[in-house]
Amino acid sequence: MEKVEIAQELRHKVEDMLSMVRPSLGGADVRLREIGRGVVTLEYYRPLSNPSACHVDRTLISKEIVKEALEDKLKKIIPDFKEVILLEN
Repeated sequence: MEKVEIAQELRHKVEDMLSMVRPSLGGADVRLREIGRGVVTLEYYRPLSNPSACHVDRTLISKEIVKEALEDKLKKIIPDFKEVILLEN
């Protein structure tokens, strides 16, 4: 398999994982920016606060919690995983 094919397959696996994890992020969102040398860079969108929401304060989901949850999943997908970087938008 060529490097390009491997990179595309890895990107596809990470995108699939993000799609599965997104609903559990408490309203936060993450989008893949790049993968390189064991580092996964994601764009992070904070959950919106809605004072009239019935029972969930989505702002309690912190960036650190999201990062920790994603690191656990990425370690299973990326053989040489080192870290995840969340760029806040």
